[in-house]
Amino acid sequence: DRQLEDVYRLQAPGLARYFRARFRGQEDPEDMVQDLFARLAAGRPLQELRNPQAYLRRILRNYLIDRNRRERRAPAMLPLDGIEPAVPPSQSHAIEVMQLQDRYRAGVEALAPRTREVFLMHRVEEISVKAIADQLEISSRTVEWHLAQAIMKIGEILERE
Repeated sequence: DRQLEDVYRLQAPGLARYFRARFRGQEDPEDMVQDLFARLAAGRPLQELRNPQAYLRRILRNYLIDRNRRERRAPAMLPLDGIEPAVPPSQSHAIEVMQLQDRYRAGVEALAPRTREVFLMHRVEEISVKAIADQLEISSRTVEWHLAQAIMKIGEILERE
């Protein structure tokens, strides 16, 4: 598209200077300019626009807003500069998972016998509340009470350590 090329030739150098000054080496200004013009090309045809430069400024504004949102959501990365973590992350994660599982098991074991029975029937055997009530000859409300007690007690044990 000839009109897009003309707008690019006129606007790209100024946009690259703007990005270079604003982001000081954090990203390649030419890549950012390309992103803007890709958005411009994907939008409405330039022939339909009264003021393509104003439309480009709006795209620039939206691009900066989107970029800012992405940066706020992305976790901050700190360079380690040759410092190796004491435990590789995957090993550390596996250790944490095993410790959590141990605490969870301890929490289940610490439950009152009937509460543990109801909890295991529901969570492990995947039996419905109604079926548990029928099987144990107790009300559904009592089953729900036992489940709530189990969740609270297990949660307390998990939070303690």
